[in-house]
Amino acid sequence: MFHSKNLILLSLLLLLSCGTADLRPPHLSYEKVDQDLKKKGLAVVTNPPIKELTPGDWKEYKQVQFIIKDVWHSNFVRFFTPIKEPELRMRVHLDFEADAMQVEFLGGEKKGLIYGLEKKSTYQISADTGKAYSDDTEVRIYLESLRLYLTLPWKLKNFPIIQYSGQKQKLDQLYEVVYFTSVQMNATADTDQYLGYFEQKSGALEWLEFTYRELFTFYQGVLKYGFYEPWNGKQYPRRITILDRFEDPDFVHEIRIEKIEIPVKPMEEVDKVLELPGIQN
Repeated sequence: MFHSKNLILLSLLLLLSCGTADLRPPHLSYEKVDQDLKKKGLAVVTNPPIKELTPGDWKEYKQVQFIIKDVWHSNFVRFFTPIKEPELRMRVHLDFEADAMQVEFLGGEKKGLIYGLEKKSTYQISADTGKAYSDDTEVRIYLESLRLYLTLPWKLKNFPIIQYSGQKQKLDQLYEVVYFTSVQMNATADTDQYLGYFEQKSGALEWLEFTYRELFTFYQGVLKYGFYEPWNGKQYPRRITILDRFEDPDFVHEIRIEKIEIPVKPMEEVDKVLELPGIQN
């Protein structure tokens, strides 16, 4: 299976352009950060008309847990992930202090299995094997992308390069558009870019164009954030939809958040229980 996936990826690389995608609008095609545009862009993110949409700081919570349903409409893309079923409920435990996370399958054929990430190291925990480390790139990229999509609405304000791009009409809505990246303004093969669309009346992040350089330098996709609901005095999106393009009639992947909570047990305590063979929660 691993070799067949590599052959497919190689074929894609040969068929598709290997150029580096650049999300910058043409009028931002300069090298030096405009400090006035940075202030204006940061104000769009941090001072929305609806104050409950003001982004919080994940690190203040130390650890956060999401109960989600992971839904796939693209079997082709899912083929390159460790997820083998088109719909699967999961518990996603994020530890911001330790730069670690765990995903526990709450249903399906692998119910009870846990995939984990400690910085860049992956592992899995099962009742049969306990905690076993591996160098699984497929699992690592899936976990990192899941964490990224879940946390981006509050992380955008922390990007070192932020530039206000102006107003834009998109799908009959007016948006304030802001460009985000790190290291330098122009597109590079190892630095991701984001272009956020904030609904003008509310200030809600509704669309986010993104690159994923670790997968392909030429790749760019679209995240749709919606169904904002209250959580801890804030408003946070409960649905994250991944599409290839704005106008696509169907999605590639969708994350449906059922619950956000502060975990009762720290992640390391869950580890200790699940590492004991034969014991299941």
